[in-house]
Amino acid sequence: MILYNISIIIEDRSHDQVVNWLKSHLRTSTYEINFLKMLDSPHEGTTYCVQLLAADDTVILKFQEDVVAEVQTYLTTHHPEKAFIFESKMQYLSLE
Repeated sequence: MILYNISIIIEDRSHDQVVNWLKSHLRTSTYEINFLKMLDSPHEGTTYCVQLLAADDTVILKFQEDVVAEVQTYLTTHHPEKAFIFESKMQYLSLE
């Protein structure tokens, strides 16, 4: 399994608009995702994470097309240089 994570750093003055839009947009998603607020973020502003548990990269690519592209478009159109996004993929490993 792969944990696909999108971190979104939001400046304080754009915070409420971005979070409200994200909640509204993510609520309608057909994917099972988690929406988290990062505590003790090393960045200024507030950092949120959108996480998807995926079986493989095919699921992640589809999620990027269906959800991430719209998030990126919204942020660059409505909040340029006020909200930033970066992605990461993590693979689950056995402790054995």
